[in-house]
Amino acid sequence: MKLLTYFFTRSEYGPLQPFIKVAEEMGVDVWAMDYTDVNGRKWYAEDMHCLEPDVVLCPFDRPEMVEVAYAAYHNDFSVAQLFAGDVAGGAYDDADRFVISNYATYLFCADYNQFVRTTDSQKWAQRIGWKKRIELVGATHFDNMESMPQSRFRDYVLVLYNPPSMLSRKEVKAELDKLVSMIGYEENVVWIAPNGDENSDLVEEYANNANLFKNMPRPEFLGYLKGAKSIIGNSSCMFYEAAYFNVPYHQVGVRNKHREPIADFMCKPGASKRVIEVLKEELD
Repeated sequence: MKLLTYFFTRSEYGPLQPFIKVAEEMGVDVWAMDYTDVNGRKWYAEDMHCLEPDVVLCPFDRPEMVEVAYAAYHNDFSVAQLFAGDVAGGAYDDADRFVISNYATYLFCADYNQFVRTTDSQKWAQRIGWKKRIELVGATHFDNMESMPQSRFRDYVLVLYNPPSMLSRKEVKAELDKLVSMIGYEENVVWIAPNGDENSDLVEEYANNANLFKNMPRPEFLGYLKGAKSIIGNSSCMFYEAAYFNVPYHQVGVRNKHREPIADFMCKPGASKRVIEVLKEELD
């Protein structure tokens, strides 16, 4: 089986690695196209016709991924979606995720609420005879939660705040003011740099006096998250990886305000394996 996927930011690249590793171990040829620094025309259709994948995988919920799903669908390549049915808030992601679901034939959900939501949203396809497969598989993030370096800090609060795409610079500043007040008088604060979206420079300005880490590899980030006494911010990792490690979280502002914490019984590895099994079964 040949699988093509894309990533557009550092925050996508890390969580994508567990899935790629499992897929390759299961004999899948995976092409992960790096579009983090691409400006101008996107060559998605050209990529697809050159590589001829069996499936185009659309993980996560960046607006750019809508273009990938569009290109795949309109060029007769099958689309598979990870984290279908998630809801977040504060960004364009929710509508974009729904659009990707409409293009997808294979939809994989991280938890039960997402599965129900996706099933309900895709009834239109069933009515016109488009047979979609919707599966509850869990979160692919959990497939590499071992072998992480230990943080060199002790008794610290971890901060990860990404600027919401739907807010103005003034509104982002107001959320950052609230975040700083939540940090309060904590002596040890470890701040992870934002994802590079607009107003990320403002976030880094606020983090200037803290221990700011840029471009932290995923294993190292997991080590810092696991060792934190709490995490403050608006990252989706608070609802997945932090839940896995039982690290308390404090959500700030509109981004991910409506995201649902994953259920305890779903905090386990195996999602990537199940996704590959389903795709192989369907393609066979």
